[in-house]
Amino acid sequence: MLLVRSHGYATVERGFSINKEVVVENQHDVKSLVARRLIKDHIHVVKGVGNVDISRSMIISVRGARARYMNDFSMKRDKQEQEKKAQKRKAEEDKLSELQNSCKRLKTDITQLTENAKMMYDKSELTGSVSFVTHGNAMPRSVEEKQKQVDKLLKDMDEQQLVLKQM
Repeated sequence: MLLVRSHGYATVERGFSINKEVVVENQHDVKSLVARRLIKDHIHVVKGVGNVDISRSMIISVRGARARYMNDFSMKRDKQEQEKKAQKRKAEEDKLSELQNSCKRLKTDITQLTENAKMMYDKSELTGSVSFVTHGNAMPRSVEEKQKQVDKLLKDMDEQQLVLKQM
């Protein structure tokens, strides 16, 4: 009774060992797994590989297999190349938008600095204090520096737009 019990799952385990022969590592395509399973089932039904009838349609299909494989391979390669191009284009577009954003920030800084300088001049006129004039005189220097940065960014943006047009 003890020996019978230990072999009670032998038929189930035998089925798993057949499946191990069919399943190959790194099978990413479900179609190939289904096709392998169909082939295994057909061989099992006809009771051996030697009993399989090889028809003319099977021979023609095998002859065209390499062409189908190369066609599928080239389609996948083209798709990967398109994805790489799209990623490069997106990176360039992101770079351009970053340049545009920094240019906008600098322009708002310039307007705020000029407004603050005007306010300082107005305060110095009202109060008669020279310290407001010195603060007001420091701001146009910052404005000039920021304007140079804006001009450089505009030039970089033009170059970036040319790069995008060429893609």
